[in-house]
Amino acid sequence: MYNKDENYLARMQHVEFTCFANTLRARDIMGFNGFLGGNGQFIKKEAVNAVGKWDGFAVTEDLNISIKMLINGYKIRFCGEVAIYQEAVTTWKALFKQRTRWATGNFEALFIYTPIILRSKLSILKKIGIMDHISFYAFNLFIFIGFVTFIVNMAAWFIFDMPTFIRMEAPLVIGVISAFAFFPPLIIALTRDKTNVKEFIKDLVGYWVYCYHLIPLFFKTMGSMFTRKERTWSKTEHVKTTVDVQIEE
Repeated sequence: MYNKDENYLARMQHVEFTCFANTLRARDIMGFNGFLGGNGQFIKKEAVNAVGKWDGFAVTEDLNISIKMLINGYKIRFCGEVAIYQEAVTTWKALFKQRTRWATGNFEALFIYTPIILRSKLSILKKIGIMDHISFYAFNLFIFIGFVTFIVNMAAWFIFDMPTFIRMEAPLVIGVISAFAFFPPLIIALTRDKTNVKEFIKDLVGYWVYCYHLIPLFFKTMGSMFTRKERTWSKTEHVKTTVDVQIEE
């Protein structure tokens, strides 16, 4: 994000995309497919025509066509050597507008394509790779519900002398699993970003706090889907039109 220093929200989106890029880099190295998304994606016209072209109904059309390509045997690679600059949104209103569209498209892909993926002739590993990607929002929601459960139950134990507040038998285990699923990938991504120790700690804690927006985002998205709110392609708000960036060798 070229405007990552504008405010906290912009900085956290920079960290978020750093984590996502690091995940895609790892997937590519391990032989798993990448996915089309955002800026800097290139796709062969031949592949677009072969899988039935773009789906105008999909609110995340790049994810939709990615799944169709993979089911039909095409490969998607990630190039970690290329830098693509873009503008982060700087208000929570704009972020929720953008992410509601993303989450809606993600959940729709999960609901629509899961049976198709499972019935496809793809190998088990490839099926797991696709399911892992389209389960992103659901998986991260469970991680942060795990954090909330852990924090509330720890408070119940030490402050109110209660066994549990949220009825679960293993709050400590839930917290540990959530931490293991969240922090190691984030630490690796931040290390690759080559920040100093102060920025590293600030980004680590800041991004953990930032990700709690996934909980209200889930309910906002589900409300929109279940009430069958009129579908519109919500364009992301952009403020700046030019940018001066320096490329480091």
